[in-house]
Amino acid sequence: MARNNRLIQLRNRKVKQRFNQISLKFPHWKYDAVLENLSLEFFLSKRTLSAILNNEGVYKTI
Repeated sequence: MARNNRLIQLRNRKVKQRFNQISLKFPHWKYDAVLENLSLEFFLSKRTLSAILNNEGVYKTI
């Protein structure tokens, strides 16, 4: 189980890093457009991505 937790934490860090990269590259994009791009890239729903970015629920960083 610990291996999965590490992979999930790594994925969440990568999502946050990629969000920052896209936001800097396309500052005129709205939040929803960035989430749409991330959802296609990471195969996650926009709601899950939003929870990761906002540290909600089980996606809280330690």
